[in-house]
Amino acid sequence: MQLPKELVKNILSIYGPIGREWLNNLPYLLSHYAKKWQLTVKDCFNNASFNVVAEVILDNGHYAILKCGVPSKEFMNEVAALQHFNGIGSVKLLDAEAGAGIMLLERLVPGTLLEEIPDETQRVIASVELIQKLHRPCQETTQFPSLANWFQGFQRLYQYFQGGTGPFPKLLIERASAISQELLMSMGSTVLLHGDLHYANILLSDEYGWVAIDPKGVIGEREYEIPFPRLKGEINESVIKRRLDQFIEISGFDRTRVWGWAFCKAVLAAWWSFEDQGEIWQPFLRCADALKI
Repeated sequence: MQLPKELVKNILSIYGPIGREWLNNLPYLLSHYAKKWQLTVKDCFNNASFNVVAEVILDNGHYAILKCGVPSKEFMNEVAALQHFNGIGSVKLLDAEAGAGIMLLERLVPGTLLEEIPDETQRVIASVELIQKLHRPCQETTQFPSLANWFQGFQRLYQYFQGGTGPFPKLLIERASAISQELLMSMGSTVLLHGDLHYANILLSDEYGWVAIDPKGVIGEREYEIPFPRLKGEINESVIKRRLDQFIEISGFDRTRVWGWAFCKAVLAAWWSFEDQGEIWQPFLRCADALKI
């Protein structure tokens, strides 16, 4: 199987020698599960960036999607989240061995990305309706990380820079750290959140309507789940604010909490990207600067 260069680069960058060993063993992994699940594996999608994602043909002639990655807690969380959502608002999980880093998913047809829809109001309405399907109480809360766990990332930032903030603006980090703690301390009822619900993780299905893919799975309040387009090109402050206002109006979520989470999420995403040696941490910072409160 030919893998996209970006995918190989990311796996080696994030996982180092473990990632290289996993890539070397990938043909054997695919061969094993092709036999076990009785499927034919086709080529990896060109836009796969962190996991191998390929179309497969099942023994009944139907198509499905195979996704595999370096075994990790994050991969196991994704499988558990899909099991919790159980196809209600999310793609259906057909089979999985989370410990081996592999899952089989229903193929979504036509699979149009929500970000391909030009009308912003339509996109916001679709994402809010999807959130209402996804957000249900979760009894197995210990299976998943919490927002409090996620925002410990700021502590790692201080440790990494030996008490400083490195290239990150000191006041911005201090503000995001303080606001996130205030929001965490005052959260109401919690649900299992998707955790990464941007417009490229929402796909159209002829059968189910708009459906979420690639959940991270995190316990927190609903106001944290703010779907946005992926960051591309220049950051337009007025557009970002207008989108957020429209989301608040249509969702009915608490305005102060949504704005607070949006700001803190952008700062945390910048640190995560830097931590994973990513290249988009600065755009996240510019987004946070546009949202700062």
